[in-house]
Amino acid sequence: MTVDLRRDLVAALANFYEGHADAARFPMLAEVGGHLGEALRTDSVEDPEPVYLPVGQLLAQIETESDADGVTEVLRAFVAAGPVLRWIQTPSYAETLPQNFLNNYGYVRVVGPGGLVESTVASAGLGIWGAGLHYPRHEHPAEETYHVLHGSALFQRGNGPWEPKAVGESVHHDAWERHAQRFGDETCVLLWAWTGDVAVNAQLVPDGE
Repeated sequence: MTVDLRRDLVAALANFYEGHADAARFPMLAEVGGHLGEALRTDSVEDPEPVYLPVGQLLAQIETESDADGVTEVLRAFVAAGPVLRWIQTPSYAETLPQNFLNNYGYVRVVGPGGLVESTVASAGLGIWGAGLHYPRHEHPAEETYHVLHGSALFQRGNGPWEPKAVGESVHHDAWERHAQRFGDETCVLLWAWTGDVAVNAQLVPDGE
């Protein structure tokens, strides 16, 4: 049963990325979708031991029905599989960010190192951030695309303006492009994808830099 739930999540993300309208702007999405689709075709979805984090309690707040293309399938699969997934927090965040942030933040890696689908060149998964959190400025060597699946957020790229994004909208970051997020008044689910150097975790940018 747990294997089926995990496979359903892999299939939902493969369907979301393969042929997505954003793929014309962001070719990395087709690459990520290709890795997911190949894992389904070769029956190579992994079955890692589940890891629980407090943020898992926010799964109950996620409304899975959406008018945005492809979002409902992903959210249904995510909420169903959530209790049997390996939840993660970036280690340096766990050491430095306040407890309220840590209690309301976490993510699962569907493809990538240690994910349901192993890859050293692509990574993607789903993260939850509780209402009102501020995700400080951070950076990483991987190229990245976010899709908002639930809730809303403001995104800042570099020192630019804060831009609002709602369900179905996306944000792209180049490698090492510094960025930050502020989340709205309900639980936010972001689908993220990385390509390039996916083995190096994000790191916070010190204040003033």
